[in-house]
Amino acid sequence: MQFSALLLTIPAAFVTASPITERQVASGCYAFEDPGCGINYAVCQCANGWFYQFNQDNANNGNYCNPPWGILATSESGLPGYSC
Repeated sequence: MQFSALLLTIPAAFVTASPITERQVASGCYAFEDPGCGINYAVCQCANGWFYQFNQDNANNGNYCNPPWGILATSESGLPGYSC
């Protein structure tokens, strides 16, 4: 019971260290975080696997990564703070 309540408190906009196989937004990008590997901030991961800046301008309408901002890295290990 407590586990399911915990899941309900996690924002749906954040995907935590899981492969992204289906994208239903025009940009093909979704919000991504991986706190276990030092990525404790939101970035956008796109269909090609690259990581981009979170779009703060669109945060109010829920389109955090549609479109994303500038490129950060071509792999998770290239993101600042990565520690796995």
